[in-house]
Amino acid sequence: AQPRWDATLVSLEPTDRAWLHARVALRFEQMMAQGFVDEVRRLRERPDLHLGLPAIRCVGYRQVWEALDDGADLDRPAVRQEVMARGIAATRQLAKRQVTWLRSMPQRVAIACDRDEVLPQVIRAFTKA
Repeated sequence: AQPRWDATLVSLEPTDRAWLHARVALRFEQMMAQGFVDEVRRLRERPDLHLGLPAIRCVGYRQVWEALDDGADLDRPAVRQEVMARGIAATRQLAKRQVTWLRSMPQRVAIACDRDEVLPQVIRAFTKA
């Protein structure tokens, strides 16, 4: 059904896939450095949480949770790198699906988020008459 209001759909879409891949990897590496494995360990201790829940199946959480379930020693650098590589790959796949989904919306205002002057473009998209 048509919405009863006018809304502007702004989509921040990278034009350079390598840029996106680098950002995904950087973000996942930052998460791991900031204690992501310990966060997942704490979540696994809760009896009300399990891998079947949508929030736990999310990209990143799933890869670390499964590795811990398999008995992987995530304190070992090689094991941690392998789990991180799986998480990065899954995140890249998710990002690709999201961009494909956004591109299916012809009414969107697409803004290249990997270019300069992104914020002014977003502001213009919302202030156009």
